[in-house]
Amino acid sequence: MRITRKGHAIHLDQCAYLQKVVERCGMLNAKSASTPLLAGYYAAKNTEPVDADLRSHFQTVIGSLLYLMLGTRPNITFAVTHLSRHAANPSQDHLKKVLYICRYLIGTSTYSLVYNGGSGAGLIACTDSDWGSDPTSRLLQTGFYLKLADGWISWTSHVQKTIAYSSTEAEYMALSNCTCQVTWI
Repeated sequence: MRITRKGHAIHLDQCAYLQKVVERCGMLNAKSASTPLLAGYYAAKNTEPVDADLRSHFQTVIGSLLYLMLGTRPNITFAVTHLSRHAANPSQDHLKKVLYICRYLIGTSTYSLVYNGGSGAGLIACTDSDWGSDPTSRLLQTGFYLKLADGWISWTSHVQKTIAYSSTEAEYMALSNCTCQVTWI
């Protein structure tokens, strides 16, 4: 991770590590993508027998993306966590979508987290949920982020363990998770 100070702002990035990931995936000359994941994409469970080589390749790439996501790239959180659920038995489609995330990162390789000490911005929290997006289990996806000094300090995106019976209940569950994190901070 590279830390750079410019005036009152501190920039955090993982550009060098991202370059290594792109090289390892053989995507140095790949075209960039405008989003981390295609809109409306749902990663269905693979019912075919496990392909050990495919699984190893998928786990290598998804592991690298998880490291980037946790360090400085909250913008890929949903896409990476959505696909990482299939690490035990990925399909070719799952691998293609993980490499699509890499293409997005190629186009946004200079992005960094910026903490502006001169902004005077306090703690800001935002949360949302996606009620019923999983057609098989009907579990909802929730996520939140917290910002301090205009920079992200905490973020997550995950599937809830219980089913919400309405969009209002789904929003309440997301708000409850976010509130717990705000209280802890």
